[in-house]
Order: sequence, then structure tokens, then C-alpha cells
Amino acid sequence: MEERELVGRIRAALEHDRAINVHAYPIDIRAGESITLAGTVADIVAKRRAAQIARQVASSIRIRDELRIDVARHRPDTELADAVIRRLHGELAFLEIPVGGAPPANGPAIAVTAGDDVATLAGTVPSIAHRRLAEVLAWWTPGVGDVDNRLHVYPPEEDSDEELTDVLRQVMEMDPSIDAARIGITVRDRGVTLTGVVHDDVHRRIAVRNCWYVPGVHGVGNRLSVVAGS
Repeated sequence: MEERELVGRIRAALEHDRAINVHAYPIDIRAGESITLAGTVADIVAKRRAAQIARQVASSIRIRDELRIDVARHRPDTELADAVIRRLHGELAFLEIPVGGAPPANGPAIAVTAGDDVATLAGTVPSIAHRRLAEVLAWWTPGVGDVDNRLHVYPPEEDSDEELTDVLRQVMEMDPSIDAARIGITVRDRGVTLTGVVHDDVHRRIAVRNCWYVPGVHGVGNRLSVVAGS
């Protein structure tokens, strides 16, 4: 398939996805040895879906996802890095993991840097769950438009749907706006299905976005019901 045709197919697929508004947020698609997506999108759902669509259309060609989420306020690099560090320090899962400066040669530690709205996480963590939770917390930090997660897991672990399910439950419980006890989560081949009830459509969308913040999620089926006053 020629590069022009491939770019056209990807663009057409993006235009037909309801989660992506390419008219309000145009996406630049560049073809070469890899396919690069660049530009600004409305939210994490649009970012994840755009990359997935490009991978499906381009098949074996590598996808470079350089899309960034539209942020309400741009923050200086040092301020943004400090905000991510505080966010990580505020969660029990990271109380015993040094967070901040350059990671030591041995042992778990997370170094946080920021530049041009991108938060970069580097170092070593003791589990896949820590790696995923660190990325989610970075995404939740105001001013972050993208997360470059370079964390390594040591000792190595095998990923699974069960592990992903556990992290998704933790993420829901970490969000004070969500009644996690009323949301059911099932994962099959990294595809997530949400069931249960929420207060309104706003919380329904929040629950879905929370899933997409977790790296490794390949899709989210939203079967949540809205029950006013629940």
C-alpha cells in the first residue's frame, strides 16, 4: 500500500470514530518507516483510540503516538515535574519508593522530569501494577498533556488480565468522584467491560476515561447504567 493511500485510510477511520473529533482537533499523520500521529486531542479516550485505529489500519507498520491532550493551563517544566512527584508521594503504593531525582543504580526508584507538557517517568518499580499506577497518577496531574513511561519492572513479571483487572479496581478506588463499590470490572484479552450504576452521565464518562488512562487497555465496553440519586 502506498504511503498516501495508507494515510488516507487512517484519516478516514479517525473521522468515523465518535471518540475523536478531527475537525475541532486536527491530527497530523506522517508516513515513512513508521506512522506518526501528532497534534492535540480532547482527552485520553481520543488519544488511545487514535493510536489503536492507526495500528489496525497500518497493520505491521510501527505507530509513533505523539498526540497530546489539550491542557487547561500550561505549567513551567519544573512546576509540572514537582506536581507529578507530589501526586506520587500522596499514594500509599509509592510510600516506600524514592520519587524525584535521578534513580539509584540499584533498587526501586522513580525519576520524574517534564518538558513541553510531557511528564517522563524513568527508573525501576517492583511490579507491573506500580508501573501502571504511576502513569495514571501522572495523567491525573493538571497540566500533563502526555506521559512518557520509561519505568522498568524488576524482577520481571508476566502480565495478565487478572493483573490488569486489579489495577483498574485500584484506579477506580483512587478516584474520590467514583463510587467504586458500585462498578463491576471484567477484562478479557485486555478488553474492559464496565457494569453497575453511576450517578449521572458525567460519572459514566469519568469511569470510562479512568480505564483508558491505564496502559495496556485495548478497549472499553461501557454498560454502566445511570440511576439518579444512586
